[in-house]
Amino acid sequence: MVKKTVVGIVYFIFFIFMLIYFISKVDMYYFLEDRLDSYNVIISDEKLADNGFTLSVENASVYFDSIESAKVSNAKIAIFGFYNFININDITLASVAKSFIPLHIDRLDIKYSVFNPFVVYGYSSGQFGKAKLSFNIQDNKLHIDLKPSDNMLKNYKTTLKGLKKSNDGEFVYDKTL
Repeated sequence: MVKKTVVGIVYFIFFIFMLIYFISKVDMYYFLEDRLDSYNVIISDEKLADNGFTLSVENASVYFDSIESAKVSNAKIAIFGFYNFININDITLASVAKSFIPLHIDRLDIKYSVFNPFVVYGYSSGQFGKAKLSFNIQDNKLHIDLKPSDNMLKNYKTTLKGLKKSNDGEFVYDKTL
């Protein structure tokens, strides 16, 4: 009896992994891209590669309200259902943002898990420093803890004035969307 249960569980886990491996991640990406279009976000010029368990996106241009907002060198997307992540590397923002924030972001990691289904977590680092992000889906609340770089402290004081300074020298941004 126990042996049949263990074999059944192993077959079920194998089936789930094969389902994840063989499902078309490119079609899922185009579905996500279509959903972003309703928020006036368009991703174009990207090259997609299905790598089995992940999807790679290379050289994407991101437009918001028909204005080029960023260029993304590469991204890796993994959707496992119970744990999903997006790792984005080498982001260059449009020159319009230069007066508010440094234009180069080295890395942006976004994670979502069914173990905490109402919160999406993120971590970012770049010329601006390091940031921890959380977005509560249920309340539409964005929370950012920013540890600014010397460049950010020196050249972008106006932006930092719009944030609350915490006791440990970090800056906090809270917004309900």
